[in-house]
Amino acid sequence: MPEEKSSIFKNRNFILLWVGQTISIIGDNLYYLALMWWVLEKTGSTAAMATVAICSAIPSVILGPIAGTYADRIDRKKLLISMDFGRAILIATPAVFLWLGALQVWHIYILAVLLSTMSTFFNPTLSAFIPQIVETENLTRANSLTQLSFSISGILGPSLAGVLVAFVGTPSVMLLDAVSFFVSGTAILLILVKKAEVATAEKRKFLHELKEGFVYIKNTQFVLSMVLLASVLNFFAGPIGIFMPVVAKNVLNAGSEGFGFLASAASVGGLLGSLCLGLLGDIKHKGLVILGGIFLGGWAIAFFGISTHLWASLFILGLFGFFISLTNVVLASVFQSLVPNQLQGRVFGTLNTMSMGLRPISLALAGVLSDLFKVQVVIFVSGVLIALGGVYGFFIKSVRRI
Repeated sequence: MPEEKSSIFKNRNFILLWVGQTISIIGDNLYYLALMWWVLEKTGSTAAMATVAICSAIPSVILGPIAGTYADRIDRKKLLISMDFGRAILIATPAVFLWLGALQVWHIYILAVLLSTMSTFFNPTLSAFIPQIVETENLTRANSLTQLSFSISGILGPSLAGVLVAFVGTPSVMLLDAVSFFVSGTAILLILVKKAEVATAEKRKFLHELKEGFVYIKNTQFVLSMVLLASVLNFFAGPIGIFMPVVAKNVLNAGSEGFGFLASAASVGGLLGSLCLGLLGDIKHKGLVILGGIFLGGWAIAFFGISTHLWASLFILGLFGFFISLTNVVLASVFQSLVPNQLQGRVFGTLNTMSMGLRPISLALAGVLSDLFKVQVVIFVSGVLIALGGVYGFFIKSVRRI
């Protein structure tokens, strides 16, 4: 059973997890901006950045259900710790290569695959671990705080990275991310989870347990509807991330610092959205909040595509972050309260694979489309299609009425 605490802030285990994750996510944002800017500067190619993104996406698509099943069979705490420490070592490697002047783009492709593989095991395990240490009535607040971490990290990380890349160089920025993973792993190590709280799967065949995740999703109409909708929406949203540095450099003439500010803007909006949900606690009409966030977030992306001014772009991305944070927080809370704990690892892993299944195709197309059309056009059309996906969701009864 989770800790019997009335306030999420009195839950020592969750606070340790939250603080560790916040530090780690800040490091991730530092690393991502430094890496993508290095690839853009070295190659000048949108296709190269898309290839990095594809290498990051493929492991999660292939290994998601397998990773989730392992999360239900072994000690989740130990798995989280090992993945954090493993990623700390991996992230330190390109920093050393850069200092030696030996880093090549193909090294980044391999690193992206390895890091994504570890993250694929870490993410569903983390989602399944939170309900073990948090009471059901506090899940929305816990997920709001988790989203708050992403928002704070998204504000500090890219802004700091843009400045740090300019003044201390990419290797130092990467090394900071390695340290952040070590801190996160240490924080999880300090979490006290009773043996009775650790999910223990029955001694059944692995493939049988793997199948259970798919069967549960197939038989739960809301979950199946949302994962199919998310798959299509992620397909349209795929190009946005890799086009952002291109927009910063070629459209807004803002440099690495401007790229950092753009990435931070969405997180400022996400921070406000998380604070609103954290104050409200559990809310009614969750389906309408989820779909409304998708619809308005899509239009925000569309307007970002036609913006040619830095300050307007920052404001628009702030709105996008606000609306999408509403969707993410509420959806995570619904899944965590709906899915039985003993199934959460494999269900979340399978959900990730199904919802992200079209993303590698989307990223590959992004590289092609950027050669045929202006990136602003691709972003605008993608945003409109995301908004239309939100409209379509209103016609799905199981989603609208959740």
